[in-house]
Amino acid sequence: LNETDPRSLIVRLCDVLSSLPIHGVVFEDDARSEAVAQILDFVSAQTSVPIVGVNGGAAIVLTPKEKGSTFLQLGSSTEQQLQVIFEVLEEYDWTAFAVVTTLLPGYEAFVDYVEVLTDSSFIGWEHRGVLTLNLTDDPEGTRLRRQLREVPAQIRLLYCSRDEAEAIFRAARDAGLTGPGYIWFVVGTNLGGSDRLPE
Repeated sequence: LNETDPRSLIVRLCDVLSSLPIHGVVFEDDARSEAVAQILDFVSAQTSVPIVGVNGGAAIVLTPKEKGSTFLQLGSSTEQQLQVIFEVLEEYDWTAFAVVTTLLPGYEAFVDYVEVLTDSSFIGWEHRGVLTLNLTDDPEGTRLRRQLREVPAQIRLLYCSRDEAEAIFRAARDAGLTGPGYIWFVVGTNLGGSDRLPE
């Protein structure tokens, strides 16, 4: 399916499900939109047909799922990504860090989970604050560069969308915050793809 807008996706899936004896669906897309996962979850719950999302928006992990859904996503949740990152931070004794987020839906849960991981740990984490970025009305990135320079840590946990990550890393590079001594961990369920982020 090349069209992943809600109407086209639902109509095509319903056409396929009603015309063929299907036992399950494996779904892959390049949309990278959480809406695709929500639609597939809804269709699975309504039809009782198992759906496996393997890439793109279909693999963006949803929690919780619709009641009765048999929608399996082959991706890692934000919580799972953070658990791995904190294991790496602990391994290298990088205990001081800051959190940088955008207004991407889920950013508040991201910040809350970082607090849960640090508060419930015996490691002496030094959480140096949260910077929440609003990327609108700053086309030149002047405010963004200034805000990123004010973050008091060389290790940064970033939660954002792929498009936002590109803008943030451009501004960070221009501000001299991506060279030696700076470590960025980018967290999110919508960052995959074959295109590289700007260097």
